[in-house]
Amino acid sequence: FILLSGCILYTGATFTCPSAWIEGKANIKSVIAVISVAWIGNIVGGFGFALLTEACGLNEGGVARLVIKVLKKKTGENFGVIFLRGIGCNWLVCMAVFLQTLSNDMSGKYVGIFFPISCFVACGFEHYPANAYALPLAWLAGLKDEYKEDGLAGWDKILGLNLIPCSLGNLFAGVIIMSCGFSYFYGTLRTCPPPAIAAKMKGEQQEQSEIPRLAAVEEYMKQILAQQEMMRSQQRPAAGSPEDLAQRPDFPEGGNPAPAPAAPAAAVQPPYFQAALQNNGGFARTVSC
Repeated sequence: FILLSGCILYTGATFTCPSAWIEGKANIKSVIAVISVAWIGNIVGGFGFALLTEACGLNEGGVARLVIKVLKKKTGENFGVIFLRGIGCNWLVCMAVFLQTLSNDMSGKYVGIFFPISCFVACGFEHYPANAYALPLAWLAGLKDEYKEDGLAGWDKILGLNLIPCSLGNLFAGVIIMSCGFSYFYGTLRTCPPPAIAAKMKGEQQEQSEIPRLAAVEEYMKQILAQQEMMRSQQRPAAGSPEDLAQRPDFPEGGNPAPAPAAPAAAVQPPYFQAALQNNGGFARTVSC
């Protein structure tokens, strides 16, 4: 829902924004600003939704006991463990972001999102935006006498033992594994430094589209038109036998039919691994986000 509605999560922003900077579609200040605002906005939104849940009277009974149990578990591990779990989480979340850009219809986007997200939830990885809601909700439950426990984590432990290491792990996965990895395979990072960054280091100005999304859409439409033309060329009927041609009303007198136009050359299908390496349209659309 968040991806399809155009909202921004900190986790997805750590992939799309650095990718845009590496490919020369954004400046570093804008990247840092978007990621920072997303981090703040997610914790404000998570805490606000926790307050709404509390105000609705839903943070009671089994729900309250469950979130307190989650709070104990998520603040009971050391910094390194939560950091590594954050890496595993955002690796899968960013794959969901990438896969949903490969589809143009709602059902295809759902399929691309469903499996990576379900996988990280089932594995128990650490997702900063989700924790920014669940842990404050547990803190609110712990303020009530019936759920109060000695040693229950406060905001110092919530931030220091979970949200901060989780955020850093999410950031590492988004920037290093996904942004740099996909830019190396599908973008310009394999030339070091990338052309866009090298031009900025030299003080050169590069042309930038006011709406970079249009460039990605244009590239995608060219691919679609090329595929359609190839399919049409393969479906064109053959000229037919001489007997069949003689029965046609437009067959010329004298029995010498006009030469048929030359059929277009069949497109050579590249091997699978080459086709996979050339499939950079999805990354172009990810960058344009």
